[in-house]
Amino acid sequence: MDPQQQFFKALAALREGDLEGCESICQRLLAVNPREVNTLRLQAQVWQNRGELARAEAGFQTVLSIANDFAHAWADLGKVQLSLEKYPLAEQSLRRALQLNSSLKAANKLLAEVLKQQGKTTQSAAVDWVNQQHQVLKEKVIEAYRLSTDAREERGSERAEALCKEVLEADPEQVGAKEFLINRALESGRARWAEELARSLVRKMPEQAKWWLKLSSALARQDQLVEAQEAVQRVLDIEPHLEEAQMLLGSIFLRDNRFADALGQYDAVLRQSPDNISALAQKGSALKTLGRQDESIQCLRRCMELDSSFGEAAWSLSNLKTYRFSDSEVASMEALLAFDKKREDKKLGDKKPGNRPLKDKDVVHFNYALGKAYEHRQQWNGAFNAYQTANRVKQKSAVWSADDFSAQVDQIIATFTPQLLQQHSNDGLDDSSAIFVLGLPRSGSTLQEQILASHSQVEGTRELPYIPWLAQRLNRKPNPMCRDNYPLGAAQLKAEQWPLLAEQFLAQAQRHRQTDAPFFIDKLPNNFLYVGLILLAMPNAKIINTVRNPIDNCFGCFKQLWAEGQNFTYDLVDLGRYYRDYHRLMVHWQTVFGEKIYSVNYEAVVADLETNVEALLDYCGLPMEEQCLRFHETERAVNTASSEQVRQPIYTSAVAYWKHFEEHLQPLKDALGDLAET
Repeated sequence: MDPQQQFFKALAALREGDLEGCESICQRLLAVNPREVNTLRLQAQVWQNRGELARAEAGFQTVLSIANDFAHAWADLGKVQLSLEKYPLAEQSLRRALQLNSSLKAANKLLAEVLKQQGKTTQSAAVDWVNQQHQVLKEKVIEAYRLSTDAREERGSERAEALCKEVLEADPEQVGAKEFLINRALESGRARWAEELARSLVRKMPEQAKWWLKLSSALARQDQLVEAQEAVQRVLDIEPHLEEAQMLLGSIFLRDNRFADALGQYDAVLRQSPDNISALAQKGSALKTLGRQDESIQCLRRCMELDSSFGEAAWSLSNLKTYRFSDSEVASMEALLAFDKKREDKKLGDKKPGNRPLKDKDVVHFNYALGKAYEHRQQWNGAFNAYQTANRVKQKSAVWSADDFSAQVDQIIATFTPQLLQQHSNDGLDDSSAIFVLGLPRSGSTLQEQILASHSQVEGTRELPYIPWLAQRLNRKPNPMCRDNYPLGAAQLKAEQWPLLAEQFLAQAQRHRQTDAPFFIDKLPNNFLYVGLILLAMPNAKIINTVRNPIDNCFGCFKQLWAEGQNFTYDLVDLGRYYRDYHRLMVHWQTVFGEKIYSVNYEAVVADLETNVEALLDYCGLPMEEQCLRFHETERAVNTASSEQVRQPIYTSAVAYWKHFEEHLQPLKDALGDLAET
């Protein structure tokens, strides 16, 4: 018997009103450990709910005889004593609860009632005033939710966030404000902040499933998949059949390349709810990753049959790259968006089922899907306008500062000087197994990964999150390695710490290894920010920088919706500035590391595949293998936006593709400056 799992089962029974079931489990647990205070408290709550108040009072007193500092048990005791009209005792119990935990708002309300019953009007008024302040804060949180959901409110989400921050300044334990900010943080790509807030709620209320669910979501967004799985398992211990938790566990498995496990979770949800649209959509995405296109399309089309306004299914179909929308499907999406715009313009309030206003995410999804449909029809202006609309809506929730990113690149360049590299040139781990394929998204990195992963000595893994994870934790407790965070902290590392970083990375990467191939690939594009860290920790690692025509590269990012991150891609000027910063940082790395970095040009590969494959393998110290030229025949899961393209032979249609949209791309060209000509 797992005591923790049984306790959560008892807790769920109490919440569902199954008092006998809850008590039965409590009795079994107490037979094993008679002094377990949480179980004793739960048993007393059963008696309280039955109306056996004297027995409940004695039960809570037993809890407190073991754990006299258990604030919630003191509050429970005070509530029972109030019901028994033992007002002086109830006052003592409630004051003790609030002395231990001043944030127990329910106890404060009960205390006001107890004081009134005793005729202590002055004291009661003082407690009432505190309760009124809590109510004022609660109303501010309610207003924040209204602001964030009212399309008529300009910058409503930002104002709502500021309002909830103000609430937490007044009451750091206000649960409603924390929950709002967790959701806001997750929506806007600030998962670490969401994690911090969720952890504070888990510490306070570990028995509540939803806080573990929020924590798991925040951890998964940061690719801390082991910890995320542990957190969502706590949810399922509390509520074993909670579909939201099963869905999250499926997405964690999917990110961890555990595709059979992911499909198992989605199928489990669909057995309970055959028309669960989210489960069908996620199952479709998993099947797409595995190259099972027909089954994927079947799932996604079923989603659209069930709810024509579910934009994610339309976008997922378009993200297959090879799918072609029919004229009727295009007309349906156009009509939905046109009606929604009309409703918004006129502030219509039609609440009929199936006629609800589209959510922002649906507007984004449908516009990306339409953009792809128009491209297939060579309706270039319509395609650009659809992408532009999607990006403008998406940008509202995508936190990005081009100035901050430029400053970060400045700091990296200033930190990784030739002197620092010389100082630690021989300190790293002597290991050559890692091959890093990096650059901008949509630069041809998946193609290079697929070519390399087709070699008998190389294993393709995924976009591993561990290099950024290590970099951002250089100075984080409980085991800080230096005073400052990356990049400044890198200059503070001692000689013996560099191989430790390499060992941590390799150990984490090992989780994703499924073969005994001597080499493996980490294809996280953003690793270009950490080349200095990588090569000081692992001097023999291979760095492959994928380069493509800057306008094609940037526009490819602009018309791609990302699951998360890449917040610079939703504005043409931001894209141009980002590319310039990426370019100057790579020039710096090339200058200080020389031949340790290999740049491969997408257009050159397309023009002469064999020559470029030979050069790539030569850089990696690998013999030529014919299978690398037939990369499209290699069967492996590809979990990126280019998954379908790399299952086809090399093609030239993507070269200079941007020229179809040239009249719209002047802001991008201006931001790129002289790089637009390369």
